Amino acid sequence: MAEAVKHMFGRIAPKYDMLNRVLSARRDVAWRRTALGMLTGSPSDVLDLACGTFDLALEALACGKARRIHGCDFCQPMLIAGASKRSGRPVTAAVGDALRLPYADASFDAAMVAYGWRNFGDPARSLAELRRVLRPGGEVLILEFFRPERWWPRVFYATFGRFVFPAVGGLLAGDSSAYRYLNDSIRGFLSIAEAERTMAAAGFDDIRRTGFFGGVSHALVGRSRR
Repeated sequence: MAEAVKHMFGRIAPKYDMLNRVLSARRDVAWRRTALGMLTGSPSDVLDLACGTFDLALEALACGKARRIHGCDFCQPMLIAGASKRSGRPVTAAVGDALRLPYADASFDAAMVAYGWRNFGDPARSLAELRRVLRPGGEVLILEFFRPERWWPRVFYATFGRFVFPAVGGLLAGDSSAYRYLNDSIRGFLSIAEAERTMAAAGFDDIRRTGFFGGVSHALVGRSRR
């Protein structure tokens, strides 16, 4: 499954940024900015896991939420697609597995994941890895589409998610299956309440959430227990 998902992201990498803007009507830009504002302080070294084409990394630098970003993604074509965007910036890139991060313990002041947690295969284990590489008291930010529980997100995913996203993905990227996967992965993932409980069980406290577009997307922040 992981290899299939990796190849899927590799296929859509050249059109990934454009499709994010189109499918979210550019709301994704504001969502990232608001989510980053939930982080406290000004961390120096920040891990951007499932960094993709570095949109979140560059926004974190722009709003003073990081001095150095260490990007990690399991899909090398995504890193290549975003390479020109990070040129000349304090952003490194590495290919790595979210369940076996290629970093020493206590390497980062903060960590962030934008729309990648669904793809890790084991949500609890990935949080344990993030906690391992965080310094004591470090924060993790997760921006994600969670399994909907309220009526509006359910309607949104049953209509736009099921029909519009694959159609647009097929038209603009020639790959409708990738955007069927998006909707299917959301339906099979954690709810926001389950995600909060999973974070707490993994050793994070001071857990806070913010919803976007009526609960279609959420940002979660938690602090690693000392």
